Amino acid sequence: MINYLEISNFVLVKKLKLQFTSGLQVLTGETGAGKSVIVGAIDLIFGGEVHAGMVLDKSKPAYLEVGIENSEKNIALTKLLKKYEIETTENDIFFAREIKNNKRSRSFINGRRVARDIIEEFRDVLIDFHSQRDQQRLFQSSFQLEILDRYAKLITQRSSFQAQYKKLENEITELHKIQKKEAENREKMQLYKYQIEEIEAAELKSGEDEKIQNELEILDNAESILENCAEMENEIYEKEDSIYEILSKFASILENYHQENTKKAASYLQDSLAALDDAVAEIRELQNKVDLDSSQKENLETRLDIINSLKTKYQKDIPEILQYYQEIKQKTENFKSDTNKIENLQLTIAEDFKILKQQADQLSNKRKEAAVKLEKLIEKNIRDLAIPDARLNIQFDKINKDEKKLNSLAAYSEFGYDKVEFFFSANKGIAPQPLENVASGGESSRVLLAIKKILSEDLEPKIIIFDEIDTGIGGQTSELLGQFISQIASTHQVLCITHLAP
Repeated sequence: MINYLEISNFVLVKKLKLQFTSGLQVLTGETGAGKSVIVGAIDLIFGGEVHAGMVLDKSKPAYLEVGIENSEKNIALTKLLKKYEIETTENDIFFAREIKNNKRSRSFINGRRVARDIIEEFRDVLIDFHSQRDQQRLFQSSFQLEILDRYAKLITQRSSFQAQYKKLENEITELHKIQKKEAENREKMQLYKYQIEEIEAAELKSGEDEKIQNELEILDNAESILENCAEMENEIYEKEDSIYEILSKFASILENYHQENTKKAASYLQDSLAALDDAVAEIRELQNKVDLDSSQKENLETRLDIINSLKTKYQKDIPEILQYYQEIKQKTENFKSDTNKIENLQLTIAEDFKILKQQADQLSNKRKEAAVKLEKLIEKNIRDLAIPDARLNIQFDKINKDEKKLNSLAAYSEFGYDKVEFFFSANKGIAPQPLENVASGGESSRVLLAIKKILSEDLEPKIIIFDEIDTGIGGQTSELLGQFISQIASTHQVLCITHLAP
């Protein structure tokens, strides 16, 4: 239970410390008297959202602290303290929050700074807030299902279903990931196969493009090359007084002299004659290569077009294309399909869906059994709150009625395949209709209070906060409401905020 609440520099409050006792605590006053500040402070300490304007003196932070009795009766609290290794040397556990003007804040448990999600875990086991916002939640199918599950004590079983649901969710995500990768790899292998065939068909050879370009250059100049070569051979060898003849003549003359200089000159001339022989040999070889047949040129140009097309396509030269060919050939040879992995995972998913459906069936059956009892209990408690002809039915539907889709997560939520809806009638002779369509503010408030009372009977001792639960209620009904809340306060600490006079 809450032993004290301390507020500093918060909203309109400079400094305030309230002491609380067990049982029922009532805060009453007119609208604007500051009752909501108390509830707001407790809400903020336990993870509520910070808004602008909460800090009174902007030069320093607001500080909120609550002392909660460290009761061994609250097993869930004891487990959380152990889980987060929070030491408790006093009878109270101190929860605090410091809020700055820029809306930044820090939360503490026994002076140790903790994350907001940890605080919210403690909130769930310590405090049950009942506000007008809960009345709006009462109309939501998910909240109605939670009420039924809490009454039927199915929260643990529901958690097992959630774990199985999450397991399947992860498996399906993994399956889609593997299938996508498999499709991408197969597409890539098809591309590689095409490229391998294309490169093999081209029969590329390193340096081939340069060789063809040289040959084409020769063919482009074939006529002039042949003419020049013929003229050159004629000038060197064949005509009268040819270069070779003249040089040979003077070489012979010089050899008849015995001076050193003439010997050297004769030797140089002989070298020149040998060089001319070599030059003519090269010329004759070139002449043999030159072919005036146009088909040879066309064939070479076609071949070069094929090579250049591949070079452009792959953005590589011939050696690089051949290297790429070896790489992709190796990849295709080493490729291993994930087909077996996919099939095994599909089998696992199919088995897990069977388990999921079994768990969903069990949840649904237990819910339907509990719903019959809960309907009667809610009706009884609502009638005790001055709605004597009240009737409440819990109706079931499925998220997806197509039985064929029970092997798809689309047929489930994380709580099973059930959808429930509370149907309500406040008047005799009027068939129950969806609660949100027919219940007034006062009626929905009493329905929710009846549910809270029923659920509180099986709860570990908790702090239950009613924030203006009496909205839309007055007169004798408010007296019945007070008696009703007093019954809850016999087993729980109840903090009740009301606009009604005591």
